[in-house]
Amino acid sequence: MSLSARNILYRFAIFISIMTNTQCSSTHPKMSNMDPTVKEIGNLGKQRIVQMARTLILENSGEKIPESYDARVFANDSSVIVLFDLPIHFAAKNTAFYYGATVDVVSKTFSYSPIINTEAQINAFKHFPFHEPSKVDMKTIEFVLGGTTSYRKHRESLNARNEGVTIIETDTFYKVQVLSQSQSSQYNLDKRTGISSEHRHRHIKTEPLSERGYVEIIK
Repeated sequence: MSLSARNILYRFAIFISIMTNTQCSSTHPKMSNMDPTVKEIGNLGKQRIVQMARTLILENSGEKIPESYDARVFANDSSVIVLFDLPIHFAAKNTAFYYGATVDVVSKTFSYSPIINTEAQINAFKHFPFHEPSKVDMKTIEFVLGGTTSYRKHRESLNARNEGVTIIETDTFYKVQVLSQSQSSQYNLDKRTGISSEHRHRHIKTEPLSERGYVEIIK
């Protein structure tokens, strides 16, 4: 993987760890000190806010977020942000995709999370399609994460544990990173034998959105 791809993957890992560490239980944010626009948008409810965010991202990037992406909505006194993501990110060789996006529907500011797994340098500031795993991708993911469990079950299990997995394909192995609320684990998995090696673990500390004054809109 190129240096730019590694740097982008690192930034993307931080983005995912922030999301998986966000634990808010409020149905709606307290509206007393909010900007009028924030109040109006917050009162629309999660479903309409998510649709608004999808439209804004399509207009901004020209790319449509698949319906399969998870969406979470958070608000504070001055902004309403929507996070789109998948718990499993698989980057096959010679591919470049978005695997997540964030949009503030009040200020109309955007952040995209690409993984670039190419030998040739690619402009990381161009827009990429949003990745949606194919049947072949799903079979590969099942092999990497445990062949006796389906892709759907792996996804449900990761969501239940607030974890995310990123899988990067190389010529001979898969580079796997698992992010939980407090730990980042990495290892390589041989493409032929399925044997893992070079295990690395480190504790991580991120600032949940709840500690930055955000509450989650869940209805």
